[in-house]
Amino acid sequence: MRQLKSISILLALLFAILSCKNIIHKDSNVLNNSDSNELIFILEMSTKNNLKAEVEDFTQYLSDFILEREPSTIYGYYISDDGNKVTLIEKYNNSLDGIKHGEDFISGPNFEKFFKFFEIESFIVLGKASDEFKKFCSENGFVIEYRESIGGYVRK
Repeated sequence: MRQLKSISILLALLFAILSCKNIIHKDSNVLNNSDSNELIFILEMSTKNNLKAEVEDFTQYLSDFILEREPSTIYGYYISDDGNKVTLIEKYNNSLDGIKHGEDFISGPNFEKFFKFFEIESFIVLGKASDEFKKFCSENGFVIEYRESIGGYVRK
């Protein structure tokens, strides 16, 4: 009898776990990556021999600045152990959001400060960048390597 009760409890727990898993997947929307308009920026940068603590303080300031102004942007900095390299990853809903970010960055208070801390070594944009986005970047001196999707998915 005790064994039957244990099996019943185990089955109830298993059912609860499986039900939760179905709820999570049932509400999500999956698109082929190639059908998504999202853009991901990956910037590899040197810190121009700035002190690691100063770089960390500046990137936190920039993160807070973007958080207040761009509610849909995903934005993160990653620093190497020696403090000499930083990777910046940005994610935008579409090319227009990327252009708006670029316009605000160029005309905003942080453009010159950014280049006192960083030298861009590579700038990769992942996704379907519009011709308008490419033109904007080219006209503003950004040298970008574009990569389009060949597989994968985006979950919303």
